[in-house]
Amino acid sequence: MLPRIGWLTFGVFASLMAGGLSACHKPGGEKTLSAKNPVTVETVVVQTTGGSREGRVSAVVRARHEALIKSRVSGRVLSIPVSLGETVREGGVLLRLSSRSQAAAVQAADATLQEARNSFGRIDALFHSSSATRAEWDRARKDLDVALARDQRAHSILGWSEIRAPFSGRISQKRVRVGDTVVPGTPLIAVLESGSLEVKANLPSSWAESVRPGGRATLEIGSPLRRIPVTIREVAAGTDPLSHTVRIRASLGSADGQGLRAGTFGTLSVPIGTATRILLPGSAILDQDGLREVFVVESGRAYLQYVRTGERFDGQIEILSGLSGGETVVIHSDGRLENGTPVRVKDAS
Repeated sequence: MLPRIGWLTFGVFASLMAGGLSACHKPGGEKTLSAKNPVTVETVVVQTTGGSREGRVSAVVRARHEALIKSRVSGRVLSIPVSLGETVREGGVLLRLSSRSQAAAVQAADATLQEARNSFGRIDALFHSSSATRAEWDRARKDLDVALARDQRAHSILGWSEIRAPFSGRISQKRVRVGDTVVPGTPLIAVLESGSLEVKANLPSSWAESVRPGGRATLEIGSPLRRIPVTIREVAAGTDPLSHTVRIRASLGSADGQGLRAGTFGTLSVPIGTATRILLPGSAILDQDGLREVFVVESGRAYLQYVRTGERFDGQIEILSGLSGGETVVIHSDGRLENGTPVRVKDAS
């Protein structure tokens, strides 16, 4: 039998109203049986139901593809023709660096290449007229190949002074300003891919076995709260040895992600198994200064029982503790109930 709550000793009279129920607490010692006339009540028999058990972790909305572009050459920032948040197309110019020294290197490489071509042309003509040896022809051919490779590299490096978008997206960061001097490896600008968002989260390693790619989860975000369905796309094979967590990524549909921005935090609810659940109508729960109570009918009387509540499911409230199943709980009364009030059940179910 479940323990019953005694009379509260605060020395005050409190009256609670919730969904047609009224509870009266009186000061005193041991529980006494009320001599009032029976109060007509409606009840429900507590039943346990099966359901999925969900784990909740913090998550962040990220762009599926994000590029932080770094400088590959030294130079000074000449211009940045884009603004934060601006949409850019693949191949569009994002930033220009000074290229005087590299332009000079390109001119030198072009000259060397032209000289190698002239030399090879002369040796090739002599070779075909039997006036040059095969070794001389091979050496001239090698010099031409080396000059051509160096010229191509010089032109490529010159192209690195003009930074272009690797894909269509939006500018998320500008790490330098016009006039700044940069060296190879300096972060310049970041681009987020347009219309492609995902959710990243770290799950406790004990949950990882219950999560599979293709599974469904729910992202809770914003105020008022939005519940957005997502699909788990990746589950890391290993566990982080420091945090003991497993990284997962979930896909966010373009329609569901309307209005979301990369970097927004939320809560990800992930199914991690099954659980036995007790649900009661909201009208059965009384709130006494933050403490939750229900009236349990036993032997024709209503007794207060403390409970701990959880989430709401379609108008019903989950009972986490205080009830175990099989109890008869009052969901509505025609009069005021006190601890131990005699009751007459009108519609027991």
